[in-house]
Formats: sequence, C-alpha cells, structure tokens
Amino acid sequence: MVSYIGFFVIPIFIISAFFKSHKVLKISLDIFTVILLAVFSLIVIGDAEVYQYWGFRLDDTPLQYMNTPGLMKASTSNWRLVFLTFLYLDLAGGMFWIYYLVIGKEIKKIIPEKFWATLYLVIAGLLIIPIRGGIGIIPINAGSAYFSDNMFLNHAAINVVWNSGTSLFADEIDYELYNYFEEEELEKYFAKAFESPDSVIKVIDRPPKKIIIVVMESFTANAIKIDNPDKSVTKKLLEWSDKGIMFSNCYANGDRSEKGIVAIFSSVPPLPGYSVMKDLKRSRNLPSFISKLVDNVYHSSFYYGGDVNFSNMNSYLKHAGFQKIISQNNLEMDCVETKWGYHDECMFNQLFNDIRATEDSSVFALFTLSSHEPYDVPVQGPYGHKTQTEKCNNSYYYTDSCLNYFLTKLENSPEWDSSLVILISDHGTRYGNIEVWDRPKFHIHMLWTGGAITCKPFVYDMTVEQADLSATLLAQLNIDHQEFIFSEDVFSKYVPNAFYAFNHGYALVKGPRWVLYDINKNDVLYRGWDSEKLDNATKAYAQKLAIYYKSLGE
Repeated sequence: MVSYIGFFVIPIFIISAFFKSHKVLKISLDIFTVILLAVFSLIVIGDAEVYQYWGFRLDDTPLQYMNTPGLMKASTSNWRLVFLTFLYLDLAGGMFWIYYLVIGKEIKKIIPEKFWATLYLVIAGLLIIPIRGGIGIIPINAGSAYFSDNMFLNHAAINVVWNSGTSLFADEIDYELYNYFEEEELEKYFAKAFESPDSVIKVIDRPPKKIIIVVMESFTANAIKIDNPDKSVTKKLLEWSDKGIMFSNCYANGDRSEKGIVAIFSSVPPLPGYSVMKDLKRSRNLPSFISKLVDNVYHSSFYYGGDVNFSNMNSYLKHAGFQKIISQNNLEMDCVETKWGYHDECMFNQLFNDIRATEDSSVFALFTLSSHEPYDVPVQGPYGHKTQTEKCNNSYYYTDSCLNYFLTKLENSPEWDSSLVILISDHGTRYGNIEVWDRPKFHIHMLWTGGAITCKPFVYDMTVEQADLSATLLAQLNIDHQEFIFSEDVFSKYVPNAFYAFNHGYALVKGPRWVLYDINKNDVLYRGWDSEKLDNATKAYAQKLAIYYKSLGE
C-alpha cells in the first residue's frame, strides 16, 4: 500500500522541485495527507463495523448500495452512527496530528531542486514492482496475505485499504478464475453434480388457484432449530411444519438478499463477489418461474415494505415477470414503520386483503424485512434487548408471530383449499458467530403448506437449495422448466445438491458430503468426509455458472 501512496506522492515532489519552494511542497503534502487520512480512516472504521456481520474485509460492496443511502443507514442504529462518527474523527484527527509532529517538521529539510526530478521519475517507475507484488508471473492478490488455517487470521492479514481499492477496479467476473476444464470434461463433471429428471413424487394433483411465496428476511436454520424445537425462536413456524412439507436440509445460494431473490425466482446461484441483480445488462436476460406462471394465465404481484429500488430490485422484478409491485414507494398505510419501511404485520395484512379480493389465478410474493438489522421491531418479545443476539431473536419472534397470524387467517378463509404457500429464507446469517464460509451459515429451511397439497405432511431431509424451487414447482404444475439449468426437481429419484458462494469462495453440498473452494488460494479450503469425488464437480459447477453469466451479457 505504501508503494501506491508513493506513486501518487512523487508528482508532488517533481512539481515542487521546479518551484524550488518548501511552501508549495508542504501545502501540497498537507492537502494530500488530509484527503488520504479522511478516506483511509473511513474505510478502516467501516471495515471494523461490518466485518462482524459480513465476515469478510471491506471491498466495493457498500458502493453498490450508494443509490439508496437511507437504506444503508437503516442497518445501523442512530447511537451507533454517532459512536462510529466519533471514532472516525478521532482516528483521522489523531493520525494527522502524528503526521504533523513527525513528518511535517521534516519536510523543511528537503531541498527542492530540478535535478532531483529525474530521480523521482526513476523511483516512480521502480514502484511498479512492489505495486504488482514482485516480478513473478502472478500479481499480488488478497490470497497472497493468507498464512494460516484460521480464516480470521488470514482476513486480519489483508490490508483493508488496498482490498477496497483493488476491488473498485476489478472485473465484475474474472472468468479466468473459473477456467478449469475443457468443454468435454466440463460437461462430464457437471453432469455428475447435476441431474434433474421428472418428478416421481406428486404433492399437488391440481394447479393451485393461489400461489403465495413468502421470502423470509435472514431466517436461518440455526434460529429455527427444527431438530431442537425447545430452543427455537420461531416456534409458530415449526408448528406449521406439521401441516405441510418441511425441507429441513435447504441451503441459501448466496449471502445477501439480492442474491437470494435471484436464486429463488430465477434459479441462478451467485458467484463469489458478484451480484447479477445490480448488473442490468445481465439481470434482464435471466429466466424466472414467475414469467412461466404468467404465461400459464397466472397474475403476479410482489410485496415489499421497503424501498423496492434497493440493489436494483425493482428493475429485476419487472424483468422477472411481476406485473404489480407493491412497496413503500407506492403505499400509504397508517402503520408502524422501521428504518427499512413498513413492518411485517402491515405487509401481511395488505397481502391477505389482496388475496381475498383477487378472484383470478394469481401468484403473490412477499419479502419480509423486520428481521433485518438493526432489529427494531415494535414488540418487546421474550428475549431481552441488550445484545445483538437478543434483538435478533426478538425480530425472529415478531416476524414468526406475524406469519402465524397471516397463515391462521388464510387457513380459515375460503382461499385456503386452493392455495399453495411456500416459505423460504433469502439467506442465512452468522447466527452464533458462525464462520462466513461454513455450511450452517447458509443453512435455511423451506416449507410448503396450504390446502392445495394433497399428500400427508412430512419432512424432506435431502439436500435442497433455493435454486431448486423453479424446477420443483413447475414440475408439480406440469410446466416445462428446461431453461432453468441450475435448478433440480427435488422430488425426482436422484440425490440433489446445493451450491453456495461467499465473498472469496464457493461450495458444493451433496448429502453428507461437501467441498469448499477458496478462489484466493485457488485450492480446496475444506473437504468433508469422503468428499474427494466432489472436487471436480464443485469446480465444474462454478465454471458452468461463469460461462452462463458471460452468455447473459452477450
């Protein structure tokens, strides 16, 4: 990082050499230092704050949300913002004071002479070597800092300012990172990871008149605890699992809401560090099972209590086939609001009223928001409010209560018998301080319920992922789903798999076996028991995704 700074400081020395003025040199360096410290301190403080939630060092991700600053602010409480602002000013001011005392006085000893300009140019040229990371074939990258089996220590070794800067100029997708196999080998290994024949289990014997999809914000399996109901903070949701099909081994494909939304409705998992929703050129070409339902005479509506422009979601939803979008942008309700928008109870009520008022075959999708940080729900709840975990548990408890009230009303309405309700989370969380790459971080649940389901309630414990929803649902409705190449019909006779991606890697889960790959190290980070045979299938899946994303932009 020092080499980068030096590269931009040298022109100041060259200019001052021609002026032969200490004053020009000092004023220029002071201004340059103030700008650097202002930016660097902001990055350092921001990194320290978000690492506890994201589990990776700060990069250009926050800039992807700059078009909705109000929603960025909504993730943090006001007192926390005041505290962080104080830290920022303290750090920036303290560092400038050190600069003034230690370096500022020494500047006067520098003799600005023209003949030094040539030497400065030579030094600037030589700085290219340390900037690149040496004279080897491969330039320096974040993985060069990795030295330990402990991922936290590896993250701590990364220069966060350098990491943020380089991510700004990185390609959206570095396709060369995923160029593992020739085409014939690729298809062979991908076929081993992925097979999706027709359903052999039918859980719906007639097309439901109402399909209701509730995307649950941050509902992680670690909070739901289907295997330990007494410890669950979403007990009502578990009760509803006795009235439908609970997919207990479901995985989120990504780690952010916009990635989960795309995985659910378009059945395309993300790649590390890339969100296709923000890429209009590609997102508009994604398939969507909503569009397939619209083609089969369903009307479609999407409900979100917040700003639907967040992460370019509005554009994506329209391209995905949602004919009507109801959000904070076009709603006026006498209802309690959070920083993110209208609370879940308001939106569930709106959804229920619209379901009752709609006579045509329709698909409704609701994206909840009350269980998002900073968890400022309008109820006290039984879990306390001192720690982030307690606040988080209360938000789950609140949304769980709202969901139960909605489902109970729907069950007692005439619409229930012809309705299919699908509950699925947008992503997991680091609930319990889980590693950012670990399987439990991505473990979620999916529940199918409603009067349209004709089979007896059961728990489906095989591996499932968000992206499987398209093929599974459309197969039950006898609608073609060939364009969803990353979606498996989980009711087929084959063992499904789950692929997930995080900031610097990806993983493939197939039953009890799983392989975790780190793109910075270009190697397997973790391999589960008897999982060696998944190595090539894991990389083939990622390569197939990269090829697919590239084709979307052509």
